[in-house]
Amino acid sequence: MDETQEGFQIATLVVVVMIVLVVMYYLMIFINPQVAMNPLKPPVSPTATRPGLPPTWTPTPTFTPTNTPTATPTFTATPTETPTSTPTNTPIATATRTRPPRTNTPKPPTPSPFLYSVIRGGCFHSGGTYIEGFVTNASGEEAGVRVRLGTSPGGGEIATIITGSDRSPGHYTFVIRAQGAQPGTWYVWIVDATGKPLSDPNAGRVVTNDIRNPDDPNACWRAEVNFGRR
Repeated sequence: MDETQEGFQIATLVVVVMIVLVVMYYLMIFINPQVAMNPLKPPVSPTATRPGLPPTWTPTPTFTPTNTPTATPTFTATPTETPTSTPTNTPIATATRTRPPRTNTPKPPTPSPFLYSVIRGGCFHSGGTYIEGFVTNASGEEAGVRVRLGTSPGGGEIATIITGSDRSPGHYTFVIRAQGAQPGTWYVWIVDATGKPLSDPNAGRVVTNDIRNPDDPNACWRAEVNFGRR
């Protein structure tokens, strides 16, 4: 850089510094006109606490209305009529609907479509596998009743026995196996001369097993299924 360019830069810097100083000078006078460097200070009152304003300055409106309105209520609402009777709120009669108490009337049992009901007996351990029982009516044991044994409810016929054909009038016995256990599911029911069921075949269901311990209560070799006439 030559000496001429360096001289221009120094001159520019000097001018910028002088401008900043002048701006600061006028700013100080603007903020506080009584600053010492202000050659044209404004006159100051001895008791002034703030430049340009008296110590007890109070803003005073330039307009003073001649008539100052005063809001004075002159009207008081006074009832001129005194009620002679006090209204009484009388509740309006409303119809009360009373429901009759509900009574759960048990429905009568549906009559069975079968003439004979099934009366189950026990099932025990035995020397063979049997299903036996009695057929009774209001007078006692009933002879001449057809009892059927099958492998399905109402079907799978194995044999049909007429009560009274062995030891007593209403007794029957189906020998499934004379010696030993014969596990299986069997159905016993009463039929008429045409083979129509007169008792519920499902109610006469018997399940035999081969539990050989005679003291086991679950052993079922000899089952009892009885029937009663309605």
